[in-house]
Amino acid sequence: MTASSRSPLPDAIAARFRTEFGAAPCRRFFAPGRINLVGAHLDYNGGSVLPMAVDRGIYLAIAPRDDGLLRLRSLDQGLAVDIEAADIGERTRPELGWAGYPLGVWQGFRQATGMARGCDMVFAGDLPMASGLSSSAALEVVTAIALDALHGTRLERQQLALLAHRAETGFVGVRCGIMDQFASALGRAGQVLLLHCAGPRWEHVPFDPTACEVLVLDTKKPRTLAKSGFNERVAQCATAHELLRTHARDLPHLALYSAADLEQVRSAMDQVTFRRARHVITEMERTRAGVVALRQHDYATLGRQLDASHESTRVDYEVSCDELDVITGAARGCEGVFGARLTGAGFGGCGIALVRPGQAEVVARTVGDAYRARFGFDAGFDVLRIGSGPGELDR
Repeated sequence: MTASSRSPLPDAIAARFRTEFGAAPCRRFFAPGRINLVGAHLDYNGGSVLPMAVDRGIYLAIAPRDDGLLRLRSLDQGLAVDIEAADIGERTRPELGWAGYPLGVWQGFRQATGMARGCDMVFAGDLPMASGLSSSAALEVVTAIALDALHGTRLERQQLALLAHRAETGFVGVRCGIMDQFASALGRAGQVLLLHCAGPRWEHVPFDPTACEVLVLDTKKPRTLAKSGFNERVAQCATAHELLRTHARDLPHLALYSAADLEQVRSAMDQVTFRRARHVITEMERTRAGVVALRQHDYATLGRQLDASHESTRVDYEVSCDELDVITGAARGCEGVFGARLTGAGFGGCGIALVRPGQAEVVARTVGDAYRARFGFDAGFDVLRIGSGPGELDR
């Protein structure tokens, strides 16, 4: 594949590699971040999601070693980690910091393939960290793809996505669904991924960048999933699922129930549990409507699904915040915006707005003024494009 012509990072990681590790040749890889158009918090509930892999992500320069030492560096993070393979363990530790993500992938790759060579690695990214654009998943996927290439194991992309997902849920300990890793590993130019997480099964749906642009609205409010209410939401959905299985019908995932099923068991649920389940069930309806709209090139209808999704995540799922509400609300008030919502898990990070081509700059200026007036600091804005997916960069 070819790296984005806008990014200086492939050259930068190669230069840092030479500085840190000498003149030994390295190979360079890329994995994209993602925007989820609609389908908030459905992946770990067995639902369907509609993510788009973008042309920003995580870059990696890597070379194998003949021993069991792993040396990890980052252009974005000050922490440098050198660790023997025997000392990695089964769970990350605070002193490993950001390196816990690629180390978890390395450990999982060793367990899956028996390959145990050490390596030198330099990472860099052009995604905002902890902003809801899946920098952690891209970090995992680029590591998995690089290890697969170095060892010639030829694992399927689905296998690499699942390996990356296990690193985050098992090694790092974040109870996330499979969407982020699958969106990064299965990204394809000119199309978004319709991922049925219960399978998992997937298909690709065309997205026309000449009819609609995606403007990222960065609140500059960081979030850390493992320290937020994310795991609490997962547990609440598990409770709702168990109540539905007991009092309605036995289905394998919460997202597969209907509004009628939920109403049938409403008296058995407390209000919080009911609202969490209502978000999941109605978000499935919005995802289905969004897919139909995309196939019909009906971006106005798609935008309405985004608006309704944000309201549901704000009221029923309670993962929004003042910053996200203000920035998406200001976008909705602009001419040329089809719809807007938070993206990622919420609790801070980014929103997205679907805008008519050529309108992004005006929208960003208007929304930026409103956001600054409310909070006293600047938001960030960027138009992201559909990427070409992950892989090795031209050598």
